[in-house]
Amino acid sequence: MGLLNRLWRRITERAFGLRVTVTGISMSPTFSEGDVAMVEPGRYRSAEPSRFDVVVVRAPGTNREDIKRIVGLPNELVEIRDGSLWIDGEVVAEPHIASPMPSNWLHAWGTRDNEYIVLGDNRGAPGITGSRKYGPLERGALVGPIVRRLS
Repeated sequence: MGLLNRLWRRITERAFGLRVTVTGISMSPTFSEGDVAMVEPGRYRSAEPSRFDVVVVRAPGTNREDIKRIVGLPNELVEIRDGSLWIDGEVVAEPHIASPMPSNWLHAWGTRDNEYIVLGDNRGAPGITGSRKYGPLERGALVGPIVRRLS
């Protein structure tokens, strides 16, 4: 019976997506604790991830999956400085973030082929993960994009 359950889950995930429940405040105000959304696993096998896609990622070194926003794409210099997001030396507007980032934050990542930078929308919240904690993520760590909010 276990094999049939796993097979049924894979079929329904591919056909309809996978439900995820938001935990924590890292994506506030876009998502709140307890919100339910649909992720499309495997979409990035055939489509390119885009800047500002909201995605489910596998957090490196854990069994946890997080919801984050892609801010950096392959082969870019991504910086957080002066309270702003910078890509290849240019400030990038982020109307979706909850509040300005602290101006004393200083992070920089150089991505390679197949690497992405992901951050939550609530940049000022304590204990937040994302690339600030685990660095660039390989494309295989992107489970898929959030395609619809269910609640």
